[in-house]
Amino acid sequence: MVTTARLAMAFAVTALALTSCGIAPHRSANGIPSRTDVVVHTGPGGGSDVFARQVVKLLQQTKLMNTNWSVRNQTEGSGIGAMSYLRGRRGRDDSIAAITPTWLVTPLTLKNSAVSISDVQPVAGLLVEPQLMAVRADSPYRTAADFIDAARDQPDRLVQVGGSITATDSLSGKAMQAQTGANWSYLSFSDSGQRIASLLRGDAQMMIGASNDFVEQVRAGKIRVIAAAGDRRVPTFPQIATLREQGLPITGLPEEFRGFVGPPGIPPAALAHYQDLFKKLVTTPEWTAYAEENGDVTEYQDAARFGAFLDAQRGSLTTLVRQLKLGPQ
Repeated sequence: MVTTARLAMAFAVTALALTSCGIAPHRSANGIPSRTDVVVHTGPGGGSDVFARQVVKLLQQTKLMNTNWSVRNQTEGSGIGAMSYLRGRRGRDDSIAAITPTWLVTPLTLKNSAVSISDVQPVAGLLVEPQLMAVRADSPYRTAADFIDAARDQPDRLVQVGGSITATDSLSGKAMQAQTGANWSYLSFSDSGQRIASLLRGDAQMMIGASNDFVEQVRAGKIRVIAAAGDRRVPTFPQIATLREQGLPITGLPEEFRGFVGPPGIPPAALAHYQDLFKKLVTTPEWTAYAEENGDVTEYQDAARFGAFLDAQRGSLTTLVRQLKLGPQ
């Protein structure tokens, strides 16, 4: 956490310095961006990186655009570093960023964070990724209750593998432990492929993730999904019961969402352009096939609705962070 905070602070200072130096905002002559960089807080292969590249691919396949948006992996400082970078591009129309809940959570875990989600401009919300619990196919744990019972009997002996400690999978695991009295350890990797490899090697005994993390390995008979970690069953695994259906009254787990934000002061014409692109994209057969294949739920929100959604999410995540004592004490 100290390293993340220092990197984020350095990024924030750099971004503010660039802004104060009077670098002129980029604007396209016709009000529509002539080029676009998509900022992500993960490295290549990370969830946001994969999602951003898939969105660009679908925009091209559906002929909604005939250019190529580049993906910028802004990994220093994670979500805070990416937000700081975006804030430093105030007034520009050539940058947007793929956002996940970790952008909201990380500032809540730091004292006097230099940046927060209120420093960027909501553009559009696209989808929700229902979360699943999974184990190796030869694991003795056939339900979430099995795993949690074992974690109670063997405190800190079992391991969950996942993303950053402020990511949805990490928070979900911590909330489960807090509500059940179980205890297990956490192993962090930025790349979902590394997480799967860790689970298959036996370095970890459980993973929480989206359908697309598991589908291939489930088909290969290497991984077994044991629970839907939310209030609803997941379309790609409809036979898998939720935690509540398994007799576990676990509530308030965070939900993984994906959408886009832009720099503060983004020109209205550019904001309208991006919203229009994403609104059209989620109505295409190609997008529907993509969402269904990955078990995602399309929930398009324009800038105003997405902004209200982010405010509500920040409120609920603030409560969760406080309950789990993850913020500054």
